[in-house]
Amino acid sequence: MTYEDMTTKFPEYLNNLLWDVRKETVDINRHSQFVIRRVLDFGDVAAVNWLRRTYPDNLLKQVIKTGRGLTRKTIVFWRNYFDLETEDIDGKG
Repeated sequence: MTYEDMTTKFPEYLNNLLWDVRKETVDINRHSQFVIRRVLDFGDVAAVNWLRRTYPDNLLKQVIKTGRGLTRKTIVFWRNYFDLETEDIDGKG
């Protein structure tokens, strides 16, 4: 099952990660990069587990590689986790 096949709503138990947006408007397909950035930066183990079940690793890596909207600490952690080269990250390292 791909993420396109799943529900388009953000899980209610992760709503605390959406403190600055209208939760009912978040669509996990249309807003995938936003959702991925938010969970990578602020999610707990349950949130990351949901993220890994929901989106393919190549999409997570793509978001990490751009570095846009992620803290440096988050980029470094996930770069190491996925064994990405420093040169793969746009302007971060």
